[in-house]
Amino acid sequence: MNQLTTPSKHSRCPRRLVRNLAAVTILAAVSGCTIFDFIFGPLPGDSNSNTDLTLGISIVQPASAVSATPGVATVIQWADIADVAGTVVRITAQRRNNLNENTADPIELVGDGTPGSGRDAIADGDNDFYEWDITGVRVGQYVIIATIESPEGDTQTVMSTDEDRGTTGAINVTTALPVPTLTFTAPGATDESVTTGNTFDITWTDNGATNADALVTLGLDTDDDHTSGNEIILVSNQALSESGNNGLFTFFFQDENGDTVPDGDYTVFAIVDDNANDIVTSEATGLLQVNP
Repeated sequence: MNQLTTPSKHSRCPRRLVRNLAAVTILAAVSGCTIFDFIFGPLPGDSNSNTDLTLGISIVQPASAVSATPGVATVIQWADIADVAGTVVRITAQRRNNLNENTADPIELVGDGTPGSGRDAIADGDNDFYEWDITGVRVGQYVIIATIESPEGDTQTVMSTDEDRGTTGAINVTTALPVPTLTFTAPGATDESVTTGNTFDITWTDNGATNADALVTLGLDTDDDHTSGNEIILVSNQALSESGNNGLFTFFFQDENGDTVPDGDYTVFAIVDDNANDIVTSEATGLLQVNP
């Protein structure tokens, strides 16, 4: 760690920061750095010491990779420097893959992500923590992003994982639910034809017996993009399996709203969501040919 010039005797460490980070103070002393150097890192330019800071933030927890499961609160803690009324702190959780690419929309934990929103950095006193209830949060690795913003719009942002700082504080959200599975058996490997006045049983196998939270939406589509808006939905949010690990829907030429399904060749698809694992999309190999 690069040690900065020792602050003058007139410099002082904000009391709230020291109370929140007593353990870090000891580590800083042992390492030969000031507590501000240890927490906030070296300052740019010609600044002599991080005690010159009037705006700063650092993530205390998670300090290393941790696991999080539903029902157990995950504590996020930070330390900040703020001496101007109206300064706010925002905390965001961002799911990322092993390539450090964002894989979902950010989850705003403190503030709504817009400038000026967040928790008052001065008025919150020693309450620089947030208990994250991950119920309904998708599995994956989440990086915590902390931003402090002055009333003038000046900001400082830090992340719980940072290669340059050597921090690895990711939150790994897990679930005991198995990843949903669904494989169509009819239509199977070949196309199936159904004519007006008849019905056709769309069938599949799945693992609904071990994932009671999984719901399936069944539909027909004329293309490979099942989110483009031209899909015909036959049933929404039905239990994945109502009979063991086998599912069935009887097609009778109507969608879920009672409208007649036009003639055509359709891919039968299913979207399965248990609100914990990633959403699973499955397609039948053979087409369903709807004829007059």
